[in-house]
Amino acid sequence: MSFLLSANLFEDQWSFIILRDMLLLKRATIKEFKSSREKIDDHSLSKTLKKLEINEYIEVLHDGDPESNYKKYIASSKGLSVLPILMELYLFSCNSFDEATLSPFEINFKKEATQNCALLKDKIIKEYYTFIQGLKIKTV
Repeated sequence: MSFLLSANLFEDQWSFIILRDMLLLKRATIKEFKSSREKIDDHSLSKTLKKLEINEYIEVLHDGDPESNYKKYIASSKGLSVLPILMELYLFSCNSFDEATLSPFEINFKKEATQNCALLKDKIIKEYYTFIQGLKIKTV
């Protein structure tokens, strides 16, 4: 039953894309998520962010002003636990396409993941914690 509940969370592509954007590309705002190559529409983005928040895969940081709608979204520890799955899926997709179609980030990711996936995972986690600490300081 627990596997089914976990799999159900990722019934749509957008959950993976948003978590990928957060963890690998260090994106945190609506504007940044919308700049993704996949071009998520407003409704899908809003729905997916809400679903990820309700299921505690992400947290919302407010800018300190209770009147402001400006929010930053970060992966929670539960969201970060999805990183190994994201990395394998991302590596699979990088290996499935001609390298000429990959972005420089994807080419570098493929190279690093192929050389030492565990080391890359640790590097991503460390960089992400540094990134969100910076966001938390700015929103206080």
